[in-house]
Amino acid sequence: MWLLDTEKQSLGYFNEDQVAKTPYAILSHVWGSEEILFHEARDERAKIEDRAGWKKITRFCAAAKKHGFAYAWVDTCCIDKRSSADLTEAINSMYNYYRDASLCFIYLEDVHPCANRDQLLAAVSTTRWLTRGWTLQELLASAQRCFFATDWSKIEGETELLDTIAESTGINRSLLGNRDMLRDFCIAERMKWAAKRNTTREEDRAYSLMGLFGVNIPALYGEGARNAFKRLQLEIMQTSFDMTIFAWRGNYESSGLLARSPADFVDTPPLGLWAPWDLSAFAMTNIGLTIRLNISIDYLMVNGDQRRAEEELTYLAALQCDVQLPSGEWQVPMIYLEQVRGAGFSVDGKERLAYRRIRCAEWATVPSEQLEGCLTRYIIVLQDGHYALVKRSTAAHSSRNLEDDYHGTMGKDCCIL
Repeated sequence: MWLLDTEKQSLGYFNEDQVAKTPYAILSHVWGSEEILFHEARDERAKIEDRAGWKKITRFCAAAKKHGFAYAWVDTCCIDKRSSADLTEAINSMYNYYRDASLCFIYLEDVHPCANRDQLLAAVSTTRWLTRGWTLQELLASAQRCFFATDWSKIEGETELLDTIAESTGINRSLLGNRDMLRDFCIAERMKWAAKRNTTREEDRAYSLMGLFGVNIPALYGEGARNAFKRLQLEIMQTSFDMTIFAWRGNYESSGLLARSPADFVDTPPLGLWAPWDLSAFAMTNIGLTIRLNISIDYLMVNGDQRRAEEELTYLAALQCDVQLPSGEWQVPMIYLEQVRGAGFSVDGKERLAYRRIRCAEWATVPSEQLEGCLTRYIIVLQDGHYALVKRSTAAHSSRNLEDDYHGTMGKDCCIL
């Protein structure tokens, strides 16, 4: 790990044992257009002294030194981004860097000093810092924080600041005061905190969330945001049976069970986990996501109305979690599934029918007692790639059968290679 000497603003490398013994300050900020990179800070000091990014670094080092720190870390110049290995290590370690720092300096460049407290807090509530992807885990990982305005004057009153941030972001206020509570929040709620945040590189929307879920995935820039987010969800599934990972809503006609983006969780209401007395493992395979769900083909009291899906091969499937309604009542969310015609697979010697999620922008809710007697099925839910392959192979197979019917079937059962 590279650290800045706050006196000389020079870079030095510290191994794990040295870092563990070295208190350091860390900066959380929004990148600008003149940031200083690793090789510039190390080898090109004379060329960068007039740039805004260098002035930010020197002001940060001065503030850190004033607080008693001999060393500090900044994501702009303390990562050698020319090395893919160093970059990947830093991305996977980012949450830990902020967790292990003694104090996080949060620099709000677009917030100006203001004597009027209400106006100052209003500016904090709309700062760009609250809209960026990486700053979410920087906020939540840090044990101690101090806030600074654009002129590096300290913004006092952390309690009011955290109240403002909680109201603006929807992050639970108790968590902002106790980072150890992070594991108390379900997957869907953590995703919701990131739903409106953006990153410069699209894949970082997924990579910036690794620390919130305690997982690591390789950074593969160029794979696209959707693939990166899919890999993140698959990695989360390896260590969690929290089915709220499927409790998203998006404006898609058809989908697998995995969300396409953190934005799909933006309107997720409060959710609660089920006790694991009858939960089954779910996992992604080469034929789709295998899962056991309560599937209803009977009439249910859905959102207060007696209903069943009238379309052929359409079902309601209960996610194994609870959702809180506006009335305060807790019910079970049920997603709409459609059976995929002509698609069946054998898993562990047992037949599994294939489904797709439909009407993805909505779900139904039912009281838990309504699920008594509902059929429990082991099924396969096809992701987009699996579904495309099913359609393509089915069409190709049908085409060959039609061709055989047209030309006759003589010799059909005999093939000489």
